[in-house]
Amino acid sequence: MKAPAGFSETSLVDPFEIFVGPVFERRENGQRRFAFVVDDRHVNMRGVLHGGMLMTFADLALGAAVWDATGNAPCVTLNMQTQFLKSARAGNLVEVAPQMVRRTRSLVFMRGDFAVAGDIIMTANSIWKLLNAG
Repeated sequence: MKAPAGFSETSLVDPFEIFVGPVFERRENGQRRFAFVVDDRHVNMRGVLHGGMLMTFADLALGAAVWDATGNAPCVTLNMQTQFLKSARAGNLVEVAPQMVRRTRSLVFMRGDFAVAGDIIMTANSIWKLLNAG
């Protein structure tokens, strides 16, 4: 799949993320913005984006932002809360600009608004455990 205008393909290493990808990124104000194009693998029987795919994308994008914000510290998701607001369909470009809310010595709190054409379809808040933080 060709990258959307202004984006380049993200290098994925996790096998599941590779399976559901590709994912794209671009730099904005020194941070990465992530996106993916909804395809037939990502929709449910009603033809709308499956919530599980959107949550997978949230975990991928927010986790990559933690990686960036911590100088590549290994981490795991402790908690993620999502609110589904609207649907998306095959062909839509879903985008997010992850935001770090707070960082402690061993935890990172992240959030993101996931949007199609500027219209928010889901919000996510997550807590990440830094594995080398004693």
